[in-house]
Amino acid sequence: MKWHDAVDPGPGEESPSGERRILSVRQINEAISTAMDQAFPATVWVRGEVQRLPADAARRTHVYFELHETGGSGAAEYQIPTSLMGWDRQRFGLGRYLDGSDPDFQIANKIEVCLECKVDFYAKFGKLSLKVVGVDKNFSLGRLEARRRETLAFLKEAALLERNAGLRLPELPLRIGLITAPGSAAERDFMTGIEASPWAFTVTLAGARMQGEQLQAEVMAALTRLVGRGPDVIVITRGGGSRADLSWFDQKDLAVAIAECPLPVITAIGHEIDTSIADLVAHHACKTPTAAAEFLVERVDIAAARIGELARQLADLAATRVDEARRRSAVTDRLARAVDRRLLQARMACQGLGTGLQTRVAHRLDTERSGLGDLGLRLGTTAVRRVGQGRTRLAGLQDRAGSRAAAVLDRGRRTLAVLDGRLRREAPRPVDRSRARLDSLSKQVRLADPRHLLIRGYTITTGPAGRAVASAAALAPGDRIRTRFADGEVASIVQPGKDLASKTGKDNARGGKKDEPEKDTGQKTLFR
Repeated sequence: MKWHDAVDPGPGEESPSGERRILSVRQINEAISTAMDQAFPATVWVRGEVQRLPADAARRTHVYFELHETGGSGAAEYQIPTSLMGWDRQRFGLGRYLDGSDPDFQIANKIEVCLECKVDFYAKFGKLSLKVVGVDKNFSLGRLEARRRETLAFLKEAALLERNAGLRLPELPLRIGLITAPGSAAERDFMTGIEASPWAFTVTLAGARMQGEQLQAEVMAALTRLVGRGPDVIVITRGGGSRADLSWFDQKDLAVAIAECPLPVITAIGHEIDTSIADLVAHHACKTPTAAAEFLVERVDIAAARIGELARQLADLAATRVDEARRRSAVTDRLARAVDRRLLQARMACQGLGTGLQTRVAHRLDTERSGLGDLGLRLGTTAVRRVGQGRTRLAGLQDRAGSRAAAVLDRGRRTLAVLDGRLRREAPRPVDRSRARLDSLSKQVRLADPRHLLIRGYTITTGPAGRAVASAAALAPGDRIRTRFADGEVASIVQPGKDLASKTGKDNARGGKKDEPEKDTGQKTLFR
């Protein structure tokens, strides 16, 4: 486009030559585009808050969103359209910031970012936008860490860090409230650990999103619902993710809700190296969903072992009481024999006394019958009456002694029967529990068999040395590898690939070649 040297007339005015200057839409847009290229010849770094990022951004070729700058009121005062084009995504390796493959950072809505952008004006549509070519993840991580420190300081000042940990965790936490994303790997791992135990756990699921701006509200709502159900403990769990993903568990309101929950809260969030603020305010923090299930199962195991020990002590006490009852029964038998012996002696003594008395009375009657008839008659009557009284007293003594001995013997026999019954009921129970525990351990051993992983679709790849390969970086072109499936094995040879294209570009940058294009000299592992 050619410009006149003279000053342009205003709208509706005429040029010095008397002609108005009229531009087409194309001319004005191309002029703006040229001016933008001159104003921003190189890339610029722009910071702002991500908004309107699509939920399926990781699967899209071109991703369009907005960068906002908020004012003192919290509302967006400035905004600009921003895009991450598919070719830039591949060229600069930016896909890892969308699909979560970067271990530290993932672009998400409401996260403040610092992006390297090319200011672009598309002349055909008259659209101004930013094209992303680089990401400063340390900027966003620093902002997240600053917010995390502010939240920790608030919780410490409000004495909330140890509040939930001060609650008593039941010895038998069999009723569990679970907060996680329904159908997620975290739910499957937790339920697999719970179902592998021999105990009658009851799990109530309260679904919630475990990532993004909706996480805080949904997890807090799930906590409220579960508290109304009255479980013994509440578990909040999700699988791994980037540091930015897990930063949603550092929000202040969520931490306060967990700290003030009237029930013990157990968290299992992220990887083993991750510790969120939710972990710090919870009653107990586990590293993984499987570890949370193992923690609860182990607690019930300990309580069951203690109950088993008490049952053994009860069985020993019952055996001791039975032995004591048997000894008391032996004493009762000896007492009965002693009473019988005393009764026999009393009978013999009474019989001897009766015989002697009759003999003496008869002798006296014979010698004094002539003059003492009346006295003999009275004496005989008196003697007979005394003998009868003696016999009556002897019979009464014998009956009372027999009744007491029989009562003592009967009580001893009843006590022995009760103790024998209790022993027969209680003795088999420890054996049954031990058998159940042995069955559970056998099931856990079977579940830990690697063949189960193969059946579920996983594979095991071994390198030239016969050891399992955990990373593609451990292989080199030409290496022979073997991949094991559930139904057999496949042999493969590693061939050169194209996954390290950015490495040569970085080397050229260090060597001072700023304007040369990057070359694809990387390698990748292919299997055949």
